[in-house]
Amino acid sequence: MIAGRYTETGVFVMVGRTVVLTAAQSAELGAVLKPARRDHPWPDEISSQRWGGRDARKPLTKVEPLVVIDVLADAAMQAGQWRPGLRYARHRPDLAPDDVSTFPAAAAT
Repeated sequence: MIAGRYTETGVFVMVGRTVVLTAAQSAELGAVLKPARRDHPWPDEISSQRWGGRDARKPLTKVEPLVVIDVLADAAMQAGQWRPGLRYARHRPDLAPDDVSTFPAAAAT
């Protein structure tokens, strides 16, 4: 799963990717994710090279950025993105995207 966060200027940017989710985690998220509208800002394909992978571009299934999750992350970041894979911890139905602090716009470039 690709994780995103809003910058202080309101842009929704990619900040990392999770390690492979378990079947239970996938089911939990699948129950709350909604398909993206046409104006979603992310591309239809993404390369894993962005996070040190060796393979080519892969399709990206975009969803509405309405779900907040907790992740476990290493402190190592590069160009505004967590370099190692994030570990999904839990879905946070008690939080909305507006409840999460914004990401500095300069860190996302």
